[in-house]
Amino acid sequence: MLVKVFGSAVFGVEATTITVEVNIDKGIGYHLVGLPDNAIKESSYRIAAALKNNGYSMPGKKITINMAPADLRKEGSAYDLTLAIGILVASSQIKGDTIDQYIIMGELSLDGGLQPIRGALPIAIKAKEEGFKGFFLPIQNVKEAAIVTGLDVYGVENIQQVIDFLEGKGTLEPTIIDTRAEFYQTLDFPEFDFSDVKGQESIKR
Repeated sequence: MLVKVFGSAVFGVEATTITVEVNIDKGIGYHLVGLPDNAIKESSYRIAAALKNNGYSMPGKKITINMAPADLRKEGSAYDLTLAIGILVASSQIKGDTIDQYIIMGELSLDGGLQPIRGALPIAIKAKEEGFKGFFLPIQNVKEAAIVTGLDVYGVENIQQVIDFLEGKGTLEPTIIDTRAEFYQTLDFPEFDFSDVKGQESIKR
């Protein structure tokens, strides 16, 4: 079964949508193509452990994954969640009727938890530009991405929350940020001040 899942690559301040094609067929093997770096190549070990620790499994079949465009180098571990969800849907372990409506990104821990990613804001901007309905990403990055209006941004703590959402279970809701309120709150109560910088203390005259 062939399934397409969507992630994103960030170069500078610009994001490019990456189509992850997952095909499962007769045979045995794991083939990952499309110029992935070592962090992505190692993802199979993290994915296998995360799936097992959440009651799923890495299919004992021939798994071929293509990350398109194939001539663009892909870097980092943020594609773990993208690949894992694609494998689960392609192997019919979960439903994925709406999977093509979302960008899915996140680094997996061995227990299925998610580690933060880089470039959440440009990814969200690009996702909205290209008409995606929503964006799943680690909860640590959700406030950054939720600045973008017109896109449902879901901060998730683990892979199971994404699975439950795709299968119509759970209570996952998009994060909404009131940028105007955030601006004035920061203006009135700044987190940092020049007086916090060594050598910039106030001098009494």
